[in-house]
Amino acid sequence: MTTGSPQPSLSIALLSTSTLQFLAVELKRELKAWSWQPTIWQSGFNQYRQAIADPDSALYEARPEAVILHLDGEDLFADVLKDPFSYPDAALAEQVKAAANELEHWVLELQRNLPASLIVLSTISLPPVHALTGLEYHSAWNVTGLAFQFNAELGRIARAHANILVHDVAALVSDMGYRNWFDPRLWYLARSRVSSKACKACARSLCALLRAWKGRSKKCIALDLDGTLWGGIVGEDGPAGILVGEEGLGLAYADFQGELLNLSRKGVLLAICSKNNEADALEAIRTNLSMRLRENDFAALSVNWNDKATNLKELAAALNIGLDSFVFIDDNPVERSLVRATLPEVYVPEWPQDPSDYKAALLDLASEQFPRATLSHEDRKRTSLYRAQADRQALAAGSESLEEYYRSLEMRAVLGPADPTLFPRIAQLTQKTNQFNLTSRRYTESEIAGLASSPAALVSWLRVRDRFSDEGIVGVLIARQLNPASAWVIDTLLLSCRVIGRHLERALVACACTILRERGARVIIGEFAPTKKNAIASRVYPDLGFTLLSESETLTRWQFPLDEQEIAVPDWISLEMHHELSNA
Repeated sequence: MTTGSPQPSLSIALLSTSTLQFLAVELKRELKAWSWQPTIWQSGFNQYRQAIADPDSALYEARPEAVILHLDGEDLFADVLKDPFSYPDAALAEQVKAAANELEHWVLELQRNLPASLIVLSTISLPPVHALTGLEYHSAWNVTGLAFQFNAELGRIARAHANILVHDVAALVSDMGYRNWFDPRLWYLARSRVSSKACKACARSLCALLRAWKGRSKKCIALDLDGTLWGGIVGEDGPAGILVGEEGLGLAYADFQGELLNLSRKGVLLAICSKNNEADALEAIRTNLSMRLRENDFAALSVNWNDKATNLKELAAALNIGLDSFVFIDDNPVERSLVRATLPEVYVPEWPQDPSDYKAALLDLASEQFPRATLSHEDRKRTSLYRAQADRQALAAGSESLEEYYRSLEMRAVLGPADPTLFPRIAQLTQKTNQFNLTSRRYTESEIAGLASSPAALVSWLRVRDRFSDEGIVGVLIARQLNPASAWVIDTLLLSCRVIGRHLERALVACACTILRERGARVIIGEFAPTKKNAIASRVYPDLGFTLLSESETLTRWQFPLDEQEIAVPDWISLEMHHELSNA
């Protein structure tokens, strides 16, 4: 049984020191383009303090999922800009600290009234030309460092409190140029500082940040080789003759590879999708001394003479991720057109003709398609984890039976309780996991923290090691107590796609049953909410011995009598339960 997923709603509050109606319009347009149904509540002109301070304000009635505090530096430090000669360095530092302390006060007030909401703070930018221009570095007065100091305070606030992200508006202003960002006519006529062009750029950036928060980003870049990863044709020029190096356009290709390597360090998978002789391509990757990327930097390779749409399907199968997780980069417009027409779910950007523009094009692409708000241990080692998966597949192919394969993996599973250091990873898994996710409920870090602290909830994680690698935390189970108290429901049960098919869900559910028995539970209920992507998990509860309780198009419920039955864990899984979890 499958069903389509409705477009998710997203409620936002936009608080500011100036008028931002145009930004709200553009942000709503961007979010709709990414299949959200947004609603945006706005405070009045420079009314953010009043909205936050009043517990009965429309802000709190709106109950937004995200609160965006877009405060302009020219408003926060208007007195300094009007008369900078009254603020020598010591006084300027006091102004920065006072502004940061006030902002932190409002952040804490928001968190008290909206504990589950994301708070987005915006870095500030000040006019590059002002009254002190020419004097700053030869006098006791300074304005240029003010924005830097305040933005550093924003980072401190974000690190000190949960569920806060910083939107780097200052970087956008710098990239676009202050005179393009600021529209003086709008300011004098409508008290709006941001130009139409700037609103579009700011909305795109905010949308990317919100998608990072919600885990809605692409996972893999599939790359062509000849003309894309290097210049020339390896089959004709040879592995040593391709264009990649330390001078001229060879350096442009090398720098492009360097940024690809940085993306892989952020958890983006790299794959090769090329029409080539595999032996020639691998020799170039392995032996050309100017290559920044090596074979181990790619999670999967598909190098042959098949069409690239077919190869992308094979890459998706090998990596066990959906085609909608791919971005395909190719210098050839014919190949790009073929993939767009054949696989519309794959994102295929236009690509520059001049390799000098490749690095900048990749950075723009990364900010839009691969946004990141946090970086977990699992993200940093993602490529090695997927390469280890290829080793497992080779082992499976040589095993006489599945059981022999499972035993040869030497799996060790550890289950533990959610603690603050793991809230980001647990939230990330609820946001990103689609295939083996029985209810597809999405949680923020603050919501995970709230569940973990509740005696009426159980939040546990699963970590797996085997002979090839430490997979890290790959599973989550969240259970909630019902009425009567002897009944609990499994709200969330998920496994990363890397470990699907190893029966680790048995370990998760079996341990949960043990813990809940100790808490007095007699019945546990499992839920399955079908989506377009999670059909692989539809048989979990009946396979575990649960009996059908109710069924509809949107939700099937199963129950298991804890005082009558137990769930067996396969003996090829060495299972350890963290003592804090077992004693919770």
